[in-house]
Amino acid sequence: MAQALLNDTAVDAIRDRYRTLFANAFAPNIRFGQMPGADERVAYAAEFAAYRLGQIDEKLGRLIEIMERRTDQSSQVRK
Repeated sequence: MAQALLNDTAVDAIRDRYRTLFANAFAPNIRFGQMPGADERVAYAAEFAAYRLGQIDEKLGRLIEIMERRTDQSSQVRK
């Protein structure tokens, strides 16, 4: 329900903030003088891992496309 209330600009801003946050090296969200609970640390680590796996997936997808194009080009040259 709250998702429906957000406009595209707000959604893009939130997405960009998360991309910037997760693009950097993993740094747990530790507040001065207070250690976050285990649930919060696990949730943050899971989000970070999911982001990084998504990055790996995108790169592997591009690599596969390049390899398939080369295979197609090689087979066309042979004909």
